[in-house]
Amino acid sequence: MKQKILFLSCCIISLIPIIYGCTNEPDNVAISSDGVKISFDMQGEGEPALVFVHGWSNNRSIWDAQVSHFSKTYKVITVDLPGFGESGNNRNKWTMASFGEDVAAVINQLKLNQVVLVGFSLGGPVVIETAKSVPDHVAGLVLVDVLENIEMKYSPETIGYMDSVYMDLVTSPTPEKLEGVFYKRNPDASFERAFSMLKDVPRIGWKESINDFFRWANEDCIESLKKTRAPIISINSDQTPTNVEAFRKCVPSFKVNIIPDVGHLVMWDAPEEFNRLLEESIQEFVNESKLE
Repeated sequence: MKQKILFLSCCIISLIPIIYGCTNEPDNVAISSDGVKISFDMQGEGEPALVFVHGWSNNRSIWDAQVSHFSKTYKVITVDLPGFGESGNNRNKWTMASFGEDVAAVINQLKLNQVVLVGFSLGGPVVIETAKSVPDHVAGLVLVDVLENIEMKYSPETIGYMDSVYMDLVTSPTPEKLEGVFYKRNPDASFERAFSMLKDVPRIGWKESINDFFRWANEDCIESLKKTRAPIISINSDQTPTNVEAFRKCVPSFKVNIIPDVGHLVMWDAPEEFNRLLEESIQEFVNESKLE
């Protein structure tokens, strides 16, 4: 009888890790405040940690060239926003503020002390909102080809037109629609890469999130920038002139680096130049934090 009890006890104990593992999320998943699963990857060690946020209609794989480069020196986290990549899409509010809370949830789960937030396109407003959620943990923000003119306002007619154009791009992508604007170099490889992110995905929340991007630009951008305590540096293409003076009304220390003759996906067209400018930005943030 004693042997039978001992055997059963051992079986129960051996099942505990299995049960525990089945009832807890994997290490690379965080849960946002509204219960949405946020998937992310983490590689490397070193501070500050770098948190990369993709743009609309893509996912964390757009940063592959940055992950392989920067993970040699820093802890690198790439996040899938809800509705994209491997993250959940069970939400009702597809706002820049909600996305900011999603990224903050990852930062809090990983207990990151100091981070540099890098946001591409729609990811730019997202990291600005993230910085408002976790201000004590943000050493700096790098905005990638976005918010070139923060004083620009979008009319309802313009937003409706842009909505239809963008949704057409993602539902019926062709090389002719993407080349020249989104990328200029290695067009065949870049199209295949972009197409792979758009193929067979549900696109839940995509229309809502692109519309909130424009709403945020009209209504929230300037006030959110004024509340951002961390320094901001942009890395932009030369396709749209950057209104530096307008930005400095909100963030006096703002700086911009321009990469010429590239498309919107500047980190695809010129990965080495982009990485160099990003490294310089990180070091500038680190040096500024040491002086405080």
